Amino acid sequence: MKIAGPKLTRQLRHFSQLAGKFDKVPRYESYRVRFVPVSRDDNYFYRAWLYILSYGAFIITLCFCLVLFWPSHWIIVQNPDSSTHFANLIMLICLMLLQLFTIIGTFSATRSTIKAKDPVPVAPPRNLRVAFITTRAPGEPASMVETTLAAAKRIRYRSGTVDVWLLDETDDPEIEAICDKLGVHHFSRAGIACWNTAETTYRWQDRLLRRPKPTTDRFYAARSKHGNINSWMDYLRLTGIEYDILAGVDTDQVPLPNYLNRLLGYFRDPDVAYVVGPQVYGNYGPGLKGLVARWAESQASFFQSTIQRAGNASRSAMFVGTNYAVRFATLKQIGGFQPCITEDMATGLAIHSSANPDTGQRWRSVYTPDVLAIGEGPNFWAPYFTQQWRWAAGTFDTWRRVVWRIFWKLSPKAMLHYFLMLTYYPMTALTWLLAVTSSMIYLIWGATAVLAPWGAFIALYLMTLVMQLSLYFWNRRYNVSPHEPSGSYGVAGMVISSLTAPIYLSALIGITVGRKPHFVVTTKGSNDNPDWLPTFKSHGHWAAVLALGLTYGLQRGREHPAMLVWVGVLCLVCIAPMALGLAVAIPDRLRTLNFRKSLRTEEVQHA
Repeated sequence: MKIAGPKLTRQLRHFSQLAGKFDKVPRYESYRVRFVPVSRDDNYFYRAWLYILSYGAFIITLCFCLVLFWPSHWIIVQNPDSSTHFANLIMLICLMLLQLFTIIGTFSATRSTIKAKDPVPVAPPRNLRVAFITTRAPGEPASMVETTLAAAKRIRYRSGTVDVWLLDETDDPEIEAICDKLGVHHFSRAGIACWNTAETTYRWQDRLLRRPKPTTDRFYAARSKHGNINSWMDYLRLTGIEYDILAGVDTDQVPLPNYLNRLLGYFRDPDVAYVVGPQVYGNYGPGLKGLVARWAESQASFFQSTIQRAGNASRSAMFVGTNYAVRFATLKQIGGFQPCITEDMATGLAIHSSANPDTGQRWRSVYTPDVLAIGEGPNFWAPYFTQQWRWAAGTFDTWRRVVWRIFWKLSPKAMLHYFLMLTYYPMTALTWLLAVTSSMIYLIWGATAVLAPWGAFIALYLMTLVMQLSLYFWNRRYNVSPHEPSGSYGVAGMVISSLTAPIYLSALIGITVGRKPHFVVTTKGSNDNPDWLPTFKSHGHWAAVLALGLTYGLQRGREHPAMLVWVGVLCLVCIAPMALGLAVAIPDRLRTLNFRKSLRTEEVQHA
């Protein structure tokens, strides 16, 4: 499937210049990137309302937790001799952890809303040597590669030189022919042993048994994006080719013609290491067929429009590999793209924990809201779950391998920003686990945690819910997606985040037990529906657990309305993806079977 062409329509032209017009560069003083609040154009009433929503949501959340978990409300205090004392204690701990995660999430949203800033763009400097790359993994269709490369050749940067490169893992002759036709440089590390090292792990069991550490260079791991790019950088070093800036997109991202003009100006600041832009999907379609891509686009809205902008306040936006520009000198300083399943995030952490040797200042980053590339999201649940599993596993792997080693090297503001970002997947996974655990404790043992004054409890709960939703909806005003309908509230994004929680827990369990995470390409460019019952095995397992617990609990008289509603919501989370996915997959499979049957009939008649 080809994505829409790279021409700037009126709508895309607006979204590709969300940061505003170019500012004048000071002539007689050193340039530093200037940032302005996202709410800069709001009137006094709107700005005041933003602060009321932000602080109000956090304060009311704290008040709700205080009322709910006041020690005199604990069942273990009110009835210490209960036969379910231990189960009550476990239930209380589960609920406390759930509320702790809610506080952290609300604090993150509050901070991001208040801190969100946009950079003030300036014209790009002259005479930069830019390498524009895209990487191709095995299985990605040639038509998608051709679309991206053709768009890359149309990128304008008249003040310097731009070489377009394709880094091809397969050394496919068809792909090489496309590169020759378009005038694109082609690189492949296929068949070169030193650039295709085996991915190895050194687990705690190996450390306990004092086994020798693997000597394999993980920077050149086979079948990995970081290994592909690092091998190419090594090739440039060996051949004497030098560049100032490395710009790039994923293969499914079609860059717009003004891509470099909107990114390169920030490199006038000598301490800016990289600049990143938002990720948006072009295959935004209606109905059940386009539901996954549409909901996935909405899911990323808060991160792209608010959290990344908050990173500008601490000059520490997350490195996102879908579209970016980074200094070659900085990459060489840290040894290249970092070996991790989410190599872009690990690379950003490594950069922010380093300093510019010329100025002695920490490397900085810039996030621009300008939409400069149009991508393709997963069309079906199977590739979507694969993508989300990889992102979650990469975050857990980053906690395990990277965070504890270099987190302390970050500035305090950057440390707080990264901590809040990196807690999303762990908290979502553990929230699902704690929710199921607390439900099963009630259904099996009839245990409860608190007995609060229900009038105050319900009032505060409703106020908390209203304030949190209002804060989320308010931030939709700053949405960077040109495809989502104007005035949409992003409810679909919240729904699909909840539906994916079992996948995040699966990733957490996999990394915890030592499962080796591999780089898996999210299937794109194909309309063949891969969804079937195995796609939803994680959801099916949890649905079975909840159904068994609910059946047992009802037989034992566990009929508390609030708990039954809670269990019902958890069951809905498990069933909804299966129902939505199979509603599309079953007709698709029937059509395929009928088509094959008609072909066989025609062959028999022809014979």
